[in-house]
Amino acid sequence: MTGALRWIGFACGVAMSIGTVIGVMKTFIVPRRSWSLIPWLIGRYAFRLFHAIAIRLRSFDLADRLLGFLAPVVLIGILCSFLASFVVSFALLLLPWAELTFGQALEESGSSVFTLGFTSTDEAVPVALDILAGATGMIFVALTIGYLPTLYGEVTKREVLVKQLEGWTGVPSWGPQILAQFAEAGATHQLPRLYRSWDTWAAHVADTHMKYPVLSHFRLPRANNHWLVALLAVMDAAALEIVLRPDDDHSSARLFLKQGRNTLQSVAYPIRRVDPSPAHPGIDESDFHCGVEQAGLAGYPVSSVDESAWEKFAELRSHYAPMAYQLTYWTIAAPAPWTGDRAGFPATASGHSG
Repeated sequence: MTGALRWIGFACGVAMSIGTVIGVMKTFIVPRRSWSLIPWLIGRYAFRLFHAIAIRLRSFDLADRLLGFLAPVVLIGILCSFLASFVVSFALLLLPWAELTFGQALEESGSSVFTLGFTSTDEAVPVALDILAGATGMIFVALTIGYLPTLYGEVTKREVLVKQLEGWTGVPSWGPQILAQFAEAGATHQLPRLYRSWDTWAAHVADTHMKYPVLSHFRLPRANNHWLVALLAVMDAAALEIVLRPDDDHSSARLFLKQGRNTLQSVAYPIRRVDPSPAHPGIDESDFHCGVEQAGLAGYPVSSVDESAWEKFAELRSHYAPMAYQLTYWTIAAPAPWTGDRAGFPATASGHSG
């Protein structure tokens, strides 16, 4: 290898190492939405691979089991790619300062980054680079140790209210069923408290899922439940309350619907396939009246079900349901009433539609 090529490699190593450090900082440290090449590439192509396989499976349970590995695979891929980038960049940095082939430089760089120390070049600059590589490897491991528990802690926090709702209303969750179950339990007066709890939950999810997009692909242990389905169900319950009992105070429900829409926008941003503009409410008038009838039969106190009730509900739902439907489609969420038909997914063809 000529001297000129070694110095070109050195320049590439400087650029690669700086880019990798910035990527690590954006991924592990910077507390805001930020774009980084390696996580973006790993997430994009892992998602495409898993998605392509999942839609060809014969049952939703099999698809859900497969998709349960998506988030861990993305995480491992990101961590391994960052480490590989550090190894290659330090190998390129070594080239002008030691009479090494690129393979030997990779060996020495890997020895240093992984703090193994089985090979080194006994010269000042290579020794300094080896020490820097070892320190980089140790710092990266320390950041990883802090990063993974944070992610899994956020997943646990996200699922608490989802599991609570599952215990109250069963699965899959949907709006009329929430009203019906609260009515049967004589707890309709507790619905504003439910909306306030989910308002806080939604704000937290919006913040964490914009910073860590991989959280959107972590799934619940049970295949027939999904946090997006639960969020849509509670939003539908809030919208139904507003139109079915227009004389009551619905400030909690209205604020929750605003926060829920903001959460859907935040979760949808990294996917970039989701259109946030208002559109069709996702169900028709007959679906609406069937849902209202189910809630009424369970004892939910309905004070207004005229034609304007459907129009008001359709207007409210058109602002959040289109985004929710697209997100349940791209995450292959559990099939449930009023969550879309997942057209094109054989794995969910037997699920509920509408």
